[in-house]
Amino acid sequence: MSNVKNTIFDRPANSSTNANYRKTTEEDSQGWLEQFDKFWFSPVAPNTISLIRLLTGCLIFYITLCYSFELLAFVGPDGIVNQALADHFRKDTPMYVMAPEWTENTIEITKTNLSWSVFYHVTNPYWIWVFHLGFLTANLCMALGLFSRTSTIISWIGALAYVHRAPSGLFGMDAMIIILLFYMIIAPGGEIYSLDHYFQKLRRKKAGDPKWNEPPKPLVLSNFVTRMIQIHFCIIYFAAATSKLQGSSWWNGTALWGVLANYSFNPMHISVYTSLLVFLTKHKVLWEIIMTTGCIYTIVLESSFPFLVWNRNLKWIMISGSIMLHTGIGLLMGLTTFSLCMITLVLAFVPPEFIKILIDRYGMGPFRRSSV
Repeated sequence: MSNVKNTIFDRPANSSTNANYRKTTEEDSQGWLEQFDKFWFSPVAPNTISLIRLLTGCLIFYITLCYSFELLAFVGPDGIVNQALADHFRKDTPMYVMAPEWTENTIEITKTNLSWSVFYHVTNPYWIWVFHLGFLTANLCMALGLFSRTSTIISWIGALAYVHRAPSGLFGMDAMIIILLFYMIIAPGGEIYSLDHYFQKLRRKKAGDPKWNEPPKPLVLSNFVTRMIQIHFCIIYFAAATSKLQGSSWWNGTALWGVLANYSFNPMHISVYTSLLVFLTKHKVLWEIIMTTGCIYTIVLESSFPFLVWNRNLKWIMISGSIMLHTGIGLLMGLTTFSLCMITLVLAFVPPEFIKILIDRYGMGPFRRSSV
């Protein structure tokens, strides 16, 4: 009969089904935990993170060196932001928070800016130059991998000191280099491709260690920091894509033209460049194809990258697409240093085995795996 209740003889089968379901659920949970643990805490070779440290050191050295040409204009007491104005921003700028009842009212919590810079307190030109040359030395040591951890910390402090003292010059490049420097403080960036590693091998060789020339061991910290950079890069791209979608110029396909015809970024004084722009304006179809394609490419790449870069089959397409995008930004907008910072960030997605092959094949001097 269809309405007969289950008997006791039905219970073993139901219990078995429930047990199998619980077992499957537990196995799935263990599988997710294992994947999570593997993603964040598997030891990996430090090749990728060390290459990022090297490039970050070169970039921050170049950026700090550029301050040298107008150092006192940036951080001097009579510079673009003079000492009185800097003190006003630092001591008298009110900071507000929303009222507890979530109304339009705000509450002033302090009049102290939480930024810090050694150049707030050092106003003598002589000592400004002393600190500046000290930061430059730290940047160079970071690039060479000499006292890697210490020089990276000093480089990060120095980068913040310039940005906080000269906020009028703050741009995307400064944000990206500070992000890189922060992660390099945590990363074991001196494990390879550094003078620290080179001198360590020399000491081990003199001590008679038979394994003196072995490559560095895989490290959990190397993987953890690499993953942090990867996640941060995906957040940057997703935020950039969603922000662009709020602007009408990206929907109507004119955003790229606003970049190409911008006097602030591009070499409009070069006749070849301006002739190319004039040529595009005289050919409506070609203009529409190039501008629309550029907008679509940028939006699609930035919005899809955070999701597709984890796919093995699409990973290299996403990495190559990102490098192409920032190469174009560097060439068309003149934002060379910003583009190099972004390309350095995207290198976090390149496997250390691939970096090792490239360096072993094309590396020079102490970066080659030959004997010391």
